[in-house]
Amino acid sequence: MSTKPLTTEIMEQAIEAARQYPTVKDAARSLGIPQQTLHHRLSKAVEAGILTPEERNRKNKPEKSINIHPMLETDILPDEDIDVDELVEHRIKQFTKKKEANDARRCIKVKVKTKGPVGILWFGDPHVDDDGTDLESLKAHTDICRDTPAMFAANVGDTTNNWVGRLARLYATQGTTAKQAWMLAEWFIKRCPWLVIIGGNHDLWSGSGDPINWIARGQTYIHSASEARFALVFPNGREVIVNSRHDFSGHSQWNTAHGVMKAIQMGSRDHISVAGHKHISGYGVIKDSISGRICHALQVGSYKMMDRYAQEKGFRDQMISPCAVTVIDPELEDTNPDMIKVFWTPEEGRDYLEYKRNGKLAKTTADRKR
Repeated sequence: MSTKPLTTEIMEQAIEAARQYPTVKDAARSLGIPQQTLHHRLSKAVEAGILTPEERNRKNKPEKSINIHPMLETDILPDEDIDVDELVEHRIKQFTKKKEANDARRCIKVKVKTKGPVGILWFGDPHVDDDGTDLESLKAHTDICRDTPAMFAANVGDTTNNWVGRLARLYATQGTTAKQAWMLAEWFIKRCPWLVIIGGNHDLWSGSGDPINWIARGQTYIHSASEARFALVFPNGREVIVNSRHDFSGHSQWNTAHGVMKAIQMGSRDHISVAGHKHISGYGVIKDSISGRICHALQVGSYKMMDRYAQEKGFRDQMISPCAVTVIDPELEDTNPDMIKVFWTPEEGRDYLEYKRNGKLAKTTADRKR
């Protein structure tokens, strides 16, 4: 802010009142403020050099007692809260810090330190503790991400079921306990080189103390509740902006990627926008008519293959794959539709990434380990 809340004018009003009235109590009452607030303002006036310490010391100390009846007197009890001026200054500092943190996350710069194409493996909602989750595929896909150079992991949220409140009763209907759920979450999180982890609605049920963030301690990655928007800055100066959310608002029975595509068309035209949450797959390509940029809208599914809730509601199976891979070639312009390629199986995404980086496909597992 351009001015401080405790202005010179306010401090001069406090000095004038203290000079005019015989007691601090009367002076504070004339200004409509507590005695401690008046003393605080006088102290600030001394610090500002507009009141001498000698004159300040001649003023009465805060009243120690008060008459509650012509024949009764009691000590004045101290206020348990801080002075209002201090509170205002604290709140301004708190807002400034919060705004600084918020502005820094509008688009996080991520410097890519390797030349050539890179890949991002987008894990759909893992729900690692659910009986209907395909842990075998999740294990195989994390292996691919971990063992493939220049491939990074991204989690769109809902790592566990994390049943809370009235939903905690559902732990009785699944084979894993709440404790085992966090064991599986830790196993999953520690298997990959993470670029970004989004907090899904199931994750956020834990409140402000996010267990996923605690599990991933020691790892450096982008973590955000619900959304993370970042720009991959490549060595050649190319920037690719990615907007990843647990969910984009909007739904259509005719288009499974409707919410993500709507966000691109009505938003900031990011190169890649990705969402999960709905346990369906979808993909759309949109060209920005002004800049010519090709934008990719991606709706990824879930590793939770069997869902009793979906069966009860009669939801159709619209999931192509539990994950997707985006391969980015920074040597191509963002007006080129081939700058970003989408693959629905990690194996195909890995092979294409290796081809783009090395000029040939790895034929065997042994070749990949060389």
